[in-house]
Amino acid sequence: MSFLHVRSLKRNRIVRRLAVFSVLTALTIFFVTWLTDRPLIDEPRPPSKTRYGHVKEHHHSNTGEVDVTVPRDFVLDSIRRIRKKVPSSQRVLEHTNSNDTSAPDTTYAEDKVYKMPSDDEFLPPGDGTDESERYISFYPHSGFHNQRISLVNALMLAERLNRTLLMPPVVLGEPIHWRKYDSLESFHRRMTKAHLDSCREYINESDNAPEKCQSSFRYTSLRWDRLFDLSAIKQRIRIRYRDDYDRSYLQRKYNITPDDTYHIKDTLLYDYRIADQRDQPMVKYQREVFLWDLKDRPERHISFGSLFGTGRVMYSTPESQELRDFLSKQFVFSRKALPGLFHEADAIIRRIGGPGSYISIHARVGDSIFERFSGDVMGKLWNDLQKYVPLVQQPRTEGCLAPPPSPDAVHWDSMTTSRPLVVFMATDSRDPRNDPLFEKIFQTFPCIVTLNDMFQYEKSNLYDMVNPEDGIQYGKFLVPFLDGLIASHAQEFTGSMWSTFSSYIKFLHQQYTSS
Repeated sequence: MSFLHVRSLKRNRIVRRLAVFSVLTALTIFFVTWLTDRPLIDEPRPPSKTRYGHVKEHHHSNTGEVDVTVPRDFVLDSIRRIRKKVPSSQRVLEHTNSNDTSAPDTTYAEDKVYKMPSDDEFLPPGDGTDESERYISFYPHSGFHNQRISLVNALMLAERLNRTLLMPPVVLGEPIHWRKYDSLESFHRRMTKAHLDSCREYINESDNAPEKCQSSFRYTSLRWDRLFDLSAIKQRIRIRYRDDYDRSYLQRKYNITPDDTYHIKDTLLYDYRIADQRDQPMVKYQREVFLWDLKDRPERHISFGSLFGTGRVMYSTPESQELRDFLSKQFVFSRKALPGLFHEADAIIRRIGGPGSYISIHARVGDSIFERFSGDVMGKLWNDLQKYVPLVQQPRTEGCLAPPPSPDAVHWDSMTTSRPLVVFMATDSRDPRNDPLFEKIFQTFPCIVTLNDMFQYEKSNLYDMVNPEDGIQYGKFLVPFLDGLIASHAQEFTGSMWSTFSSYIKFLHQQYTSS
């Protein structure tokens, strides 16, 4: 019996040791996983594309007068979701050049940003290396409209801090999702096309291209001057270009050293707000950075993470409100910067009947939150359209697009229309006429026109718009702008809730109709 008792004691000691070892192993695995975990990113899937191949990149935000209150459940789900698998296109970008063992290129090849000599007009004197010139910068992310909002906020800060803005290029195509500061900075460096010259030979046969080339074909970078006339801004606010995110770029180009840079890092999408007053409601932001503290910073360079979001930069004084109004008006599409886009828009608007001879709507249902809550989006849009239902007439023999006898689509004083009510519907749906979400609208309004009915990308001016630096046809990324431009020239416009694109169309509509 004593022998059995000894064996039992030994067995118990072994079991205890195994249990302790198992617990320590589990704790070690948990700790390593926690250290190496990737940041939370609202990235449910790669962006979808329309029949023209352009990426649908309109992101939601609180902008303009469109209802942009995002469903709380969707936000919470996005925050809880940890990205377990990086989309293939972004995985390639993150590993581009990471295993390159070749000798460093001492010529410092730069990213393939579309720039022109005329961009240098109205820039500050000198080359930017003088130590008396102080700077701010930020890291852009998301689609075009969110990048535009970020840029306006950055320009406001540059003016109010009396610093020069290092203006990044706009990225069209596959959007860069928000990341924490360090991760976003790293991603911008790794998505460079500086060493992808060999990919140009595969542009017309992308199916046979290496994976790193295929991913690089999904986006392109332009200076903002390719889309807007920035001359008025440059004459008021100091701007220099940041065409590359290589860590040595700022020191080589502007003599800005890492030790002379003050970083304001974000760990949440709506982390900090730049405040010019105390004790104001925080709303969606978690903390405040005060304007007067930034003015006192001695470093030559202040580097922000995200500057996206309405309310990110407070403008509580009359002077700051005037500055914001001025900047907003500079980001209206103009013929000077985009003659090809306006040529296509003018032709379609004439075919519909001319500016103001139709009403327009924007139905955003194709991706992200808008696809998930498409029923809610269309339900709200349907309710907003009820005021037009009493005005509906069946098309006459000459059809929906007969020349209108008057320039206005609707005469509200007499509750009449000058012809059957024409509705232009801007949408990211691939096939709107066969989309079940639109069945009720097509049945109720017989004279609906969509871009699919009036436009062929391959035969348009947009097809010839190419970034000469990387060979990418960026005109395909402007097709949504064409949709919005046509919608903005209607007599009245109704947008989709939560959509920054709807807000921007509404803003354009106000600018074009008032002028």
